[in-house]
Amino acid sequence: MRRVPPLIQTSWRPVPYALALALIAVWRRGADIDVRAPNPRAALAEVLRVRGLDCDEADVIWVAGPSGVRGAVGGGGRALVRANARGETKDLYLVDARLSPEGALLEVGGQWNVTRSIGVDEGRPIVRGSLAAYLTSSDGTTTGVHTLDVGGHAIATYTDFTPLQRWQVGLTNLQQTGRTTGVTHVAFALDPPASQASLAFEGNDRLGVVADGRRIVIDPAQGVAIEGGGWVRAAPETKARPGNLVTWSVDRVRAMPWFGEEKMQVVKAVAFTALDWLKDTDAKVFGDTSARQVAEDLGALADTRVTYTDPEIGWPPAPMKPLITPPLPGEGAWISLDRDPFLSHTEGTPVPFVTSFIRSDRQKPQTRIYVTMWDPRQVALHMEAGTVEPVSATGEAGPGVIPRTPEVLRRVVGGFNGGFQALHGEYGMEANGIVYLPPKPYAATILELRDGTTAMGAWPGSTDIPDEILSYRQNMTALVQNDRFNPWGRTWWGGTPQGWHDNVHTTRSGVCLTKENFAGYFWGNDISADVLAQAMLLARCAFGVHLDMNPGLAGFEFYNVQPKATWKPLGRPLQQDWEWEGTFRELPDFHVRARRMIKGMSHMNFPQYIHRDGRDFFYLTQRPVLPGEKIVPHAADGKARPPDPGEGAWRVQGLPQHGFPYAVATAWARVDDEHKVRVLRVDPRTVRAAASAGTTEGTPTIVSFEGTRRARPGELAVWLGDRVFLSGAAPPSPDALAIAVGSLPGSPEAASARAMVGIQDEDGMLDWIELPPDATPSAALTRAMDALLASMGCSARIALAGDARALLAGTLDVAGEPTSPPRTAVARLVRGDAPSARPYFTSTPIVSPSVWQPLQSQRVRYFQKPKKAASDAGAPAPGGASDAGH
Repeated sequence: MRRVPPLIQTSWRPVPYALALALIAVWRRGADIDVRAPNPRAALAEVLRVRGLDCDEADVIWVAGPSGVRGAVGGGGRALVRANARGETKDLYLVDARLSPEGALLEVGGQWNVTRSIGVDEGRPIVRGSLAAYLTSSDGTTTGVHTLDVGGHAIATYTDFTPLQRWQVGLTNLQQTGRTTGVTHVAFALDPPASQASLAFEGNDRLGVVADGRRIVIDPAQGVAIEGGGWVRAAPETKARPGNLVTWSVDRVRAMPWFGEEKMQVVKAVAFTALDWLKDTDAKVFGDTSARQVAEDLGALADTRVTYTDPEIGWPPAPMKPLITPPLPGEGAWISLDRDPFLSHTEGTPVPFVTSFIRSDRQKPQTRIYVTMWDPRQVALHMEAGTVEPVSATGEAGPGVIPRTPEVLRRVVGGFNGGFQALHGEYGMEANGIVYLPPKPYAATILELRDGTTAMGAWPGSTDIPDEILSYRQNMTALVQNDRFNPWGRTWWGGTPQGWHDNVHTTRSGVCLTKENFAGYFWGNDISADVLAQAMLLARCAFGVHLDMNPGLAGFEFYNVQPKATWKPLGRPLQQDWEWEGTFRELPDFHVRARRMIKGMSHMNFPQYIHRDGRDFFYLTQRPVLPGEKIVPHAADGKARPPDPGEGAWRVQGLPQHGFPYAVATAWARVDDEHKVRVLRVDPRTVRAAASAGTTEGTPTIVSFEGTRRARPGELAVWLGDRVFLSGAAPPSPDALAIAVGSLPGSPEAASARAMVGIQDEDGMLDWIELPPDATPSAALTRAMDALLASMGCSARIALAGDARALLAGTLDVAGEPTSPPRTAVARLVRGDAPSARPYFTSTPIVSPSVWQPLQSQRVRYFQKPKKAASDAGAPAPGGASDAGH
């Protein structure tokens, strides 16, 4: 190849530079830039002040971006600016700019708020490359450490997304940050908050934090604390699948500054009113086709109507009495889901879900509200914050996903939508002990208590959070309370601009607590808030909460989650319009089967709540209740064998239960060719130690344990703590009760044991095994009993000393037969209240809008930091209080 002479090689190089400099020279500097500003940072701060953002020169930090001639010609310079709109807290804004090769500010482009916290101030960031770190504070207290990577999200973030969803995410990122790759945000909440804190980059890839003398080291690339992790709670930003095109487009248009929320409300109000008119006209012209539509929505489910209520447990509830006559076929009658392959439930217990429909609008008899009711004694309610909503007061995003652990997933049975977005009132939310938005006084509130109880009520005038609350979600004021619709006098229920007459009929949803303390989810198309409330009243709701609304945003799903070993094929093709099967990326050995509550329910991304979601949602799990699966008999070689008639089947009827869920269950099993053993199972959530707090002399006895001595210091024993059985050589708490004393199964003392006890790993149940009175203990029988307990899932097992036996109600043996006069009991367990559902905040008075509305209209930043406080929630009856609204 011919070499270019040096003269020629260099002579052409200045040409593009000269052209670029000439272009820069004639390029008009931004008209709003002060050429007399002392430096580019001061010039940028002045431009932002003109745009309505207060900031100082020192609050402008330049981040990595194009520079030199390339940056001057094409732009791409970026600054991270600490600023605030008037009256707002400090946020961080990403600002586009164009700089000359010498660094002079030529033009200021768009700015994007990339933190949007409403309850804390962002501190001045420190920057290294594309990574920024800063502290957040409230009332002089440092609440967290945050990192922002303006380089955006890696493509691996979207591996589970469809091409359309990736396109949606890219446009959303562009709108929110000015870049299709977005900005990656990781929050590290300080626990506890610090009165003094500092941070600095250490080395090339670490962030050092000192909070009240506590040292914390963060790896920003991994989003974890590698030192001092016990003092922070990491909340990395995660991306959830975007909504369908309609709901996603609504959010994108609403976020445009020139359009905004008020115009969007007008558009929706006009659209829904027009759609409602068209549907009314269709019904008048072509007649009411409700019966056919109900059959289509429910499918084969409609063939399993419930015709009775079990008097012992009070479930299912009584049918709903139709309001409109003549009623449609099956209207108000509950449908049992006991044969539904899309719903898992505990063997031997009544299915805790029923569903039905009711018409509650006399003016529009063609509309229906579908209801799913569940028994909170068997089903626990939980809530989770989405990855986007609610917008946290502290900038900490929620995980938006049901915990990906086998212990949780195998019990998940359902999920449904949460409440309004934060921009529609900033209603409070806490999930798993993390406060995303503080509570608003008098707001309708759904709660999960730390003992697993579901509760509902109107938050009191204080914003303090009682210690026993684990999670809460608020939305407006109570829709139903004291047998009334809207006792708080609310005039706005969403769907219209403030001040409009609320006549919009659209998709609405809600949840309620009935007079019998059952819980129910309500969903309907083309309905108004009063129609939704009327359906709740027909279902005997004592307290009702309006949840999210509009097509695509409200829905309920059932789930059946099983490990691969127990998964049973459906046996027929899936109906794709409302059924789905799949697995979890994090736990591929688990399978999930999902279906919508009804076919006509078209929410955003079905299945939605079993995947990661951008909005908050509720999910339901099975509680551990008796009796559980049958005992699987095993031969001496450890292999399962066919059971004898009746072997391994649990009995719960005719035992001293004194309530529901069942406290005890009995069975029998063969441990060798000659010997049968009696088996007792006890649920720790349903029993208490006799004479303990909350019990009296009249509290019914469930079971007594006799024949062993009381525990001495250091001896191995089984203990009953606070709703939990534990084994060990020391009591788990000062008030724990020793059930029985013993030794490890392989010890010499175990050879003479007549009874053994184990604690189930899965749900904490106590499994007690006894030899019949005519059997002679031996080492071989002890080994056989130990093997049976192991096969039943008990890792913790103890061979009991002495002539141990269990007496049901203190008078019956484990076989249910009257026995000899009882000896002195080592331990006596009485009936206790298991977690279920109840009213909460029952002393909150119903006040007028002039009281609750100003309090709820205040922005979150005006509330003092919530403090834990004692609760007035112990009142047992539904109260005369409720919540308030917007």
